[in-house]
Amino acid sequence: MRNTLLLQDYITPTDHLEEINNSLRKIQTQLLQELSNKQEVLESKNQEIQELKAALENKSKLVEELKDAISVVERNNEGNKQLNKKLISEIVRKQQDIEWYKRTYESRSLLGTLREKLFYSKNK
Repeated sequence: MRNTLLLQDYITPTDHLEEINNSLRKIQTQLLQELSNKQEVLESKNQEIQELKAALENKSKLVEELKDAISVVERNNEGNKQLNKKLISEIVRKQQDIEWYKRTYESRSLLGTLREKLFYSKNK
């Protein structure tokens, strides 16, 4: 009987070791699979980060181009404002000249005085 017990004792630990080894292999397989999945996630996130960095760089370049365009437009607007002021002052000066000619040749001349009296007498 003792022999049988020894044989059983000898087989039983091996079975337990086999189960433990199988469990450890399953755990190792699961951990490797999980590690692989996490590496894939990390790679996809790294790729997404690179794409976002590239997009950010493109947007930064676009912002710089737009700032340059804005400065050009502002310079043009300043030039246009000065030109408009000059034109307005010329128009005012021409209007003053026209008023002077009206006063000189229409209001003060004999024809201008007669015409003024005829038109004002008809209107009244």
